[in-house]
Amino acid sequence: MEAARAALAGGVDTVSLWELGVLSESDAAEARRLLFPLKQELWPVLRLPATVEGRDRALARNCLRDLLDGRLDPLAAAGRIGFELCPADDPGSPLWPVRGWLYRAEDQQEHCGGLTKELVAELHDVAARLLAGPLS
Repeated sequence: MEAARAALAGGVDTVSLWELGVLSESDAAEARRLLFPLKQELWPVLRLPATVEGRDRALARNCLRDLLDGRLDPLAAAGRIGFELCPADDPGSPLWPVRGWLYRAEDQQEHCGGLTKELVAELHDVAARLLAGPLS
């Protein structure tokens, strides 16, 4: 529902998105019901590539942009990219550095109680390099 409100504020406009955006947090069942119609309304404008690799790279680009814009938490962004979009068996993937960063971040959280500014800056550097290079 929060994402629907953010999309509406960003200029996206569909019937189901409005319905989802006005729901209260206690209306989870109604929100679930609206996800399929919303997907049907948005699918034609998403214009994702036809191949799985192409879709993963497009989704990674969006995620990295959201990270750099401050709309996505570094750990959430790295987790989504490193574990959901980066092929687990392909160390040659351009997304592989994000997975490496995620392992260091998880270790730092466990042993140091949180992420350092330096480690977050490192992820931002990786994101900027990916967006300027292999994911451009």
